Amino acid sequence: MVAGRYRLLRELGRGGMGVVWEGHDILLDRPVAVKEVLLPPNLAPAEHERQLARTSREARTAARLNHRNIVAVYDVAEQDGRPWIVMELVRARGLDEVGILPVRQVAEIGRQVLSALRAAHEAGILHRDVKPSNILLDAEGRAVLTDFGIATVEGDTSLTQTGMVTGSPSFLPPERATNGDTGPWSDLWALGATLYAALLGHGPFERRDAIATLGALLTEEPDLGRVPPAMREVLTGLLQRDPARRLNPAQADMLLAAAADDPSGTAPRPMGQSATATMPARRRRRRQAGMGGGKVALIAAAVVLVIGGGAAAVAMTGSDTVVVSQVKPPPEPIDSAIPSPVAEASTETATPSATPTPTPTKTRTAAPSSRLRTWRARSPENWSIGYPASWKGDYAAETGYTQWLRPDGKAHMAVEVLPGPLGSLETVQRTVKENTAQWSDIGSDRTTRVPLAYGAGLQWEFTWKARDVGGVPWATPGTTYHEISRFVAVGDTVMVLSWTTAASEWKEGIGLMNQVMGSFHPRGGE
Repeated sequence: MVAGRYRLLRELGRGGMGVVWEGHDILLDRPVAVKEVLLPPNLAPAEHERQLARTSREARTAARLNHRNIVAVYDVAEQDGRPWIVMELVRARGLDEVGILPVRQVAEIGRQVLSALRAAHEAGILHRDVKPSNILLDAEGRAVLTDFGIATVEGDTSLTQTGMVTGSPSFLPPERATNGDTGPWSDLWALGATLYAALLGHGPFERRDAIATLGALLTEEPDLGRVPPAMREVLTGLLQRDPARRLNPAQADMLLAAAADDPSGTAPRPMGQSATATMPARRRRRRQAGMGGGKVALIAAAVVLVIGGGAAAVAMTGSDTVVVSQVKPPPEPIDSAIPSPVAEASTETATPSATPTPTPTKTRTAAPSSRLRTWRARSPENWSIGYPASWKGDYAAETGYTQWLRPDGKAHMAVEVLPGPLGSLETVQRTVKENTAQWSDIGSDRTTRVPLAYGAGLQWEFTWKARDVGGVPWATPGTTYHEISRFVAVGDTVMVLSWTTAASEWKEGIGLMNQVMGSFHPRGGE
C-alpha cells in the first residue's frame, strides 16, 4: 500500500528510471497506474532531495496537461524514501512492443503524438524523452504519450545541471547531445526517430551499443532509403540535423495526414515547395548558441569516444538511458571555418544602394571599413562577398547559410542560398517575413526593387526585436535591431544577403554596409 491509499497489484513495466505498477485507489475505487521512481543507492542527502524534487516537478508538469493523447497524472506521494507518481491506467501496449506497423497506422499515431506535443509546447512544457516505449497504444487505436520524467518547464531552472543530458541515445536529438539550443523542435526530431522505428523496427541511428549509437547520431545521416515513400518526406523533414530546417508542427501534420489519407491535415506548404526549403536565415543557425562552436567536446565520465575532433562521454543509467557530460572547447580561429582560400580585397569600390550613404563619420562601427576580406563560396554556388576583416565567420554546408558577427556581437551579416524554383522574389520575401514574425516583433518596414549590376533585386528594410533568442543566438533580448535583407534571383536560386546592427548604430554603419553589399558577386565576380 502506497501512501495508505494506492494498493499495488502487479508490475507492468520496468526501465532504467523506474517501475510502473498496476494499482487500485481504494479511496476513489478506481484503477490507477503507479510509477515507482528508482533512485540510485547510496545517494548523498542533497542529491536524494534533488531527485525527490525532480519527481515532484514531473508530476506537477504532467498534471498541467489535459489532453486525450497525454496520460493524466493524479497524485504524487513518498513511501519508504522513494517517490511514487499516480497516473491514469491506460490498458495498452507500448509502441516498442507491437512490432513493425503499416504506413497508415504509423502516420495516424504520429498525428496523435504530434497533437499531444503541441498541447505540451503551448503550455511551455518540453517532453525531452519521446520514444516508442513512452507511447502507449490501446485497442481502439488511441496513442497516448506518457512519462514526462525529464520534461522541462519554461522558466523553471531549479533543477538544471549544467552540461548534463539524460535520454535514450537512439532517440536523442543531435542538439541535445552537443549541448546546443533545445526547444519544441527537439521533441519533433525525437518524434521523427520514433516513427522511423515504428516503420523499420529500429531507430535511424541505432547501433550495437549506446556509444556507437551516439557516434552515428553525431557523424552520420539517417538512411531513409528503406522508408516507405509515403513517409519519406515527413521523416526527412523531422530528422534534419539543423533544428531550424525541421518541419514545424503544422507542416508535419499535413504530411502525416497525407500519408494516412486524411484530408484534415491542411497546413499550407510554403510556396508549394518542400516544407524545409524556406526557413528564414536567422533560425537556421539555432543549432549553435554563438559563432564559434563548430566542434563539440563531450567529456567522458565512463567511456570516451572520439568524434570529429570532440569526445563523447556516456554513463549508462539503465537499459536505454544515457547521461552525457559536456564541455565546449574554446572557439576556433575564423580561418579554420572558411570553406575555401581567403584573399585580401580592396575596399575602394562603392555600389549604389537603396539607402543613401551619409557623410563618413569616424566611429568604432565604421572603422573596419578600411579593410575587407573576400569570402568565396565553393562550387556550385561560386558567389563571393567582402566582409570586415575583424568579423568572425561561420559556414554551414548543409543549410547553404554563411554568417559573420562583429567581435562585440552588435552587428551581423549573412548570405543564404535558397535552391529553387521558389517563385517570385516578392513571394520569397513574404514567406521570410511570415517566418521572421514567429520569433520577433517586426517594427516599421518597407520593400523596394533595387537595380544591380547582375540583374534585379528586391530589398526589405525593417526593424525587429527578438522574442525568441533561440532564433537569433547572437541577439540581445530587448534590443531593437535594424536590418536590410536583399533578395537576389540567380536562375532558379534565390540568394539572400542580410546586414543587421543595433538600431542605435544603424546610421554609422551604412557606409560599411554599402561596401559589403556592393562587393557581392553571385558568380564569384566572373
